[in-house]
Amino acid sequence: MLADLLRIITPDTLAAAIKSNPTVIQLALQKFDAYNSFGSALSNNQQLVISNNLNKVDAFFKSEQGKTSLGLLAEEFVNFVEGK
Repeated sequence: MLADLLRIITPDTLAAAIKSNPTVIQLALQKFDAYNSFGSALSNNQQLVISNNLNKVDAFFKSEQGKTSLGLLAEEFVNFVEGK
């Protein structure tokens, strides 16, 4: 059943579904360990601001400030994985 659903869902319909159902997406993400760990690493205020502004995350990732922030996160992750 899941395989059939995945075959008929296009990227456009998936994006539209995510944008129109942010609460459902958020609840699904909460089931993933990495998402829970990410949330636990944030302050309560940071969690609230991010949760209340999920529609702005894409724009942030595309901004220079977002790219720099993600680059720092990725570099620290690489160092962690490589044992540096």
